Order: sequence, then C-alpha cells, then structure tokens
Amino acid sequence: MNNTPTLSVILCTYNNADSLAITLGQLVQCKVERWSDVEILVIDNNSPDNTEEVVRKSSESTEAPLQYHFEQKQGLSNARNLGVVKARGQYLLFTDDDADIPANWLSCYLEKIESTQSDCLFSKIEVNWDRTPPWWFDQRYNPYFVQLNYGESPLEITDIHHEFFGKNFCCKKSVLVAMGGFDEKLGRNGTSLAAGEETIIYRRLVAMSAKVIYFPDATVGHRLKPVEYTARNIEKKFVDGASSSLRIAQCFSRNRFLGRPTYPLKMALRNTVKSIFLIPVTILPMNSHAKREAFFQTLQLKRALRMIWLWVITP
Repeated sequence: MNNTPTLSVILCTYNNADSLAITLGQLVQCKVERWSDVEILVIDNNSPDNTEEVVRKSSESTEAPLQYHFEQKQGLSNARNLGVVKARGQYLLFTDDDADIPANWLSCYLEKIESTQSDCLFSKIEVNWDRTPPWWFDQRYNPYFVQLNYGESPLEITDIHHEFFGKNFCCKKSVLVAMGGFDEKLGRNGTSLAAGEETIIYRRLVAMSAKVIYFPDATVGHRLKPVEYTARNIEKKFVDGASSSLRIAQCFSRNRFLGRPTYPLKMALRNTVKSIFLIPVTILPMNSHAKREAFFQTLQLKRALRMIWLWVITP
C-alpha cells in the first residue's frame, strides 16, 4: 500500500490559539473522498499560548490525520521550512491560523492537482470584514490584507504580476525543495510584520517556466484581528515591508551600485520627493479623501526613508 498522501496541508501559527481553533475546526470538517489522500501539519512557531493544547483537542475529535510540530527558531519562513521537511505529501498546501476554510477546499485542490498536474496552484482570498473598514482604507492596501482575486476564470500564470499569498497556495514538494525552501531572511518574525517569502518562490517559479495555475474555486477568507483595523498596524506593515522589498531586489536585480541593487534606492528617492510634495497638497481640501490620501503619502514617505537607510547599512 502506498502511504504517501497526495496533499500535505501546512498551517504555521504563532500565539493565536483561539483563531487557530476555528481554522482547524473548519479544516478537519472539509469534505474529502479519502483522508488517506491528505495530512495536516500544524507548525507551532514558539508560541507562548496554549497552541499545543488546541491541536491536541482537535486531533482527538477527528479522523483527519493531524500532526503537531514545534519550531523554536522564530520566523514564519523557519516554521514553513520545518513543515516542508516533515510533510510526506507530493504537494504542499499552505494556509494560516486566521484563514476561514470552506468545506470544498481540500477536494478542489485534489481535483485540480489530478487534472492539471501543475507545479503550483493557488486560489482566491477574501477579507472577512466584521466591522466597517477603517477611515484610511482603500484598494491600495489590499496586498497588506492578503486579498487576492484574479477573476472567475482559471489562468495559467507566466508573468510576475499575478503573485500568490501564503494563506492559499499549493506547490509540488519536489519543486519547493529544489529551490531550497523559503528564504529565512523574509517573512514575519516576532514583532516584525515584513513579508515577501512567497514572492521569492513565485518569481523563481515564473523564471523556470513552471506550470502555475490560478483557479477561483477554492476561496478562503481572511479573518481579521482587531489590531488590523488600526492605523498603527498598517503603518508597521507598510514600513516593515521595506526590508522585504530590499531582500527581493537583492535576489533578482541585475543593476547594482556598491554591490547593492539600484532599483529600490531609485524608487525610494523618487517616492521621498513625491510624498514630500503631495502631503501638504493633499491635506489642503480637509475632507475625508484628502485625509486618506495624506495618510497614504505619509506611509509612502516613511517606507521610502526606511528603504534608504536599509540600502545604506545593508552590505
């Protein structure tokens, strides 16, 4: 008997046990023809809360094969890499502890894997607003809320402009291992809200002409924490993202000066000048749109200044 599952679900979590319990409850209730085709791995990234207890209780009440693994080294990429090592599946399906999982999620991925034999597959992500969006929100912040929607028709991706996010993507294990897994210099780490670990994977897949498929049928939701409605949180995400952008440029940029990629510095200088000019201009009308635009330009300026500083100090 072949004991290798088709699909390993890798769910990395940090200090979010209550939300994890909801996601696990949805995940183990997914409709699948055979649970032998699937395994679920929860990777606890050094959580100080009762994450292990939540996983244990979930495993006692389901026939779904559910494993708990502990990664002491802080950082989302470290946790995901442990998941890659521990997983036995041919394909690795990633999600988060704040994802709302539909009942058809696993069956949709299993069907698409069989019908397309893709190297990578991913689907939609919808933000579950449980209160009115904050005053500063507009569509430019969608990536920071990991909202993803490329339409209602499947797409075969061949460019770098249809990126996936870690809440809902699947990759052939052999391909991910050959890439060396996730870059441990990227991804959330403790209080840092930097991201970008999926971007490296995505761009390498495109560069190697891998078969990457978007399909809309396995939509997951993003269940927001109260802090995600705050201006302070979006500012931290925005500014911390400078380090991710610099690291990605270090991996892919060809044009360099003093051994550093020139593109992020060029963009940071341009955005600094632009935002310094626009902040007083946008705030003059003193209406809600002007307030929102001034806030966005302020974030742009802070991110640009962080990028310039990182560019100078990072060898």
